[in-house]
Amino acid sequence: MIPKARKQATRVSSVPRRRGTLDQVLITTAMDLFASYGYRGTSLARIARAAGVTKGALYWHFADKEQFFLAVADRVLREWSDAIVQLRKATTIDEFRTEFMELFNISALLNEKNPWVSRLLMIITLESHRISPRVLRAMRRANNAQFENLRQVVARGQNLGALDRELDVEWASTQIWASMIGLQLLWYLHGPRFDLKRSFRRQGRELLRLWGSEK
Repeated sequence: MIPKARKQATRVSSVPRRRGTLDQVLITTAMDLFASYGYRGTSLARIARAAGVTKGALYWHFADKEQFFLAVADRVLREWSDAIVQLRKATTIDEFRTEFMELFNISALLNEKNPWVSRLLMIITLESHRISPRVLRAMRRANNAQFENLRQVVARGQNLGALDRELDVEWASTQIWASMIGLQLLWYLHGPRFDLKRSFRRQGRELLRLWGSEK
């Protein structure tokens, strides 16, 4: 059964078309099935039935299940990465504080728009021993790219004097990531009873307080 939060989510905008609209329909269908049944529990036959196409039509667009999963992951994670990269880069201390808080605000909005991201991370973690090296390598590359975006934000804060210059950039990036993932999972499990936006804002303010150059 598709999680309630996933049902209520707004569909993400389509990525640039490769062959037409059908491949995007298939990706959306696969996204819901991976979220509901996991990687191992989602077969090509199940995707074809849910999308209302033959397996022959499905194979014309994607050679195997790995390609489906990679396309789903790329669609979701690329939207997240693009949103972070497009944040206005701060040039003053005050602007950095705004940028830092906007990082948490955008992350909360993206989660609410597509909570499948949290499910994707759980799938990768729980089924990593069953998922092919090809898929794991792709997910690790995507994860490293997101970490690099966080590192750049922290380093910019240090250069501007908004964050303590003794702060370990790698560790700070890890803390941001871990705190976001933890809050996302709580929201995913508890739904609207858990205020994700409020929790993200609170976490952002707390990190600024802890890491700020003026303490």
